[in-house]
Amino acid sequence: MNDDYFIIDVETCPLELKGYFELPEDEKKKFMNPIDSRIVALGIRHNGKNRIFMNEDEKRMLEDFWAEWKSVQKSEKAVSVVGFNIIDFDLPFITTRSFIHNVVISPFLLKQVIDLRQKLSAYKFGRVRGKLKELASLIGLSILEEGGDHVAKWYSEKKFDRIREYLGRDLEITDEIYKRARSTKVLYIDRW
Repeated sequence: MNDDYFIIDVETCPLELKGYFELPEDEKKKFMNPIDSRIVALGIRHNGKNRIFMNEDEKRMLEDFWAEWKSVQKSEKAVSVVGFNIIDFDLPFITTRSFIHNVVISPFLLKQVIDLRQKLSAYKFGRVRGKLKELASLIGLSILEEGGDHVAKWYSEKKFDRIREYLGRDLEITDEIYKRARSTKVLYIDRW
């Protein structure tokens, strides 16, 4: 497995926030799809540095994100894309929102995508319990007090610095989990 990698993460919120905050948590989760929600922030971490993309214009933000992705891919040979739940959430969300906005993506191979959630569950169907923040806390990483469930509220209140800080910390946590998975050889679990 190649040691050249970059990490991505996405923060989203519903397109329509009116009445959203009064919904029960299980109803709120139904909005976390690329048809009913939008991207409010995208992050790439490469060589220990974060690049956060935020823009009220989602199309512009996506164009900037894909340009950076393409730049990172050109700078390395066979660079891996890393994330936590990246295959089930981040990549489908980003790809679909790009399609909706008619944004040209940088094509990728799924065999170059490392989903740390899948690795840690040894590809168990239905996954093993454990969110990014829970795992971070268990291995001694500092986490921010408020979680991703606050992103929609921060967005509605225009607390963009808070979203930026939260996403940046998630990128750093994912990087540390990746390094731990590599050193413990969990990273090298494969399906076949």
